[in-house]
Amino acid sequence: MMHWAKRNTWRGSARSWVGAGGSLSAHLAAAGQVFSVQVLSQGRQKMRLDEARALGLRARAPGYVREVLLRVDGLPVVLARSVTPHDRSLGPWRSIRGLGTRPLADVLFRRSGIARTPLEFARLQPSTPVRRHVAQAWRRASGEEISPRAFPARRSIFRRRGAPLLVMETFPAKAEPWRWPNKA
Repeated sequence: MMHWAKRNTWRGSARSWVGAGGSLSAHLAAAGQVFSVQVLSQGRQKMRLDEARALGLRARAPGYVREVLLRVDGLPVVLARSVTPHDRSLGPWRSIRGLGTRPLADVLFRRSGIARTPLEFARLQPSTPVRRHVAQAWRRASGEEISPRAFPARRSIFRRRGAPLLVMETFPAKAEPWRWPNKA
């Protein structure tokens, strides 16, 4: 089981990246010349237990899931996953269905009536199911292996007309944005 904390315990510049408020996509876009979104999967699937719990739903509830790899100057940097109850993807969150390769931030930070909970933070250890999923998705999308060390993850819930949308962003890249000379 993964432990989510209210405090960001990462040190140095990693702390500011992982704890950055606002749009992570905007921060990444400012860190390089070309920002892009690679859609890995999108559609109806059962939520993971940790996702259902975070949203206050029963285990394995049907969800609408979008998983993407965020790239800066072609380098894979962040694996992000957004989840909402499936019926909410037909109502308050229907706009996420048509995003294509646009970032979710285009909806979350440019539309009114959306509130965000404070960020929660975790260290993804090699033994967790979430970490194994991230490693598999990363390998399929980028052809790269992730580092064997623990890496940061963060999540928060956005609400629109009472409907929740959980967004989790993981930072498994060897090309860590906080180590770049032109970081945001």
